[in-house]
Amino acid sequence: MKKQSTYLSKQKLEEFKKILLEERARILKDLAEEEELFISEEDGDEGDLADIKFNNALLSRLSDLELEKLRMIERALEKIEEGTYGICEGTGKPIPEARLRAIPWTPYTVEYAEKLNKSKKRK
Repeated sequence: MKKQSTYLSKQKLEEFKKILLEERARILKDLAEEEELFISEEDGDEGDLADIKFNNALLSRLSDLELEKLRMIERALEKIEEGTYGICEGTGKPIPEARLRAIPWTPYTVEYAEKLNKSKKRK
């Protein structure tokens, strides 16, 4: 049985679900287009090959970031189904709606995200 989040109304959850599904579709489309942009490294002089390698590395890095975002979107969609969407995974407190509107796939409040970033920088 799916439990319903008491933090966000059913209407708002549906709204966020729609936003997440649209963003997921956009990322999947972009990733498919990026695959077509990868250039073969078989022909060209050294300068051309260096440019091609740089561009391919950049595209690969962008793809990695998009894949991470896609993973977070999938998790947010799961949380909607579980009834835990909008609750910070670090503190258990509600994530403000303004933050969810800015980053609908975020698993953390701003305060907790900043705390995580500070601890990562110290390592």
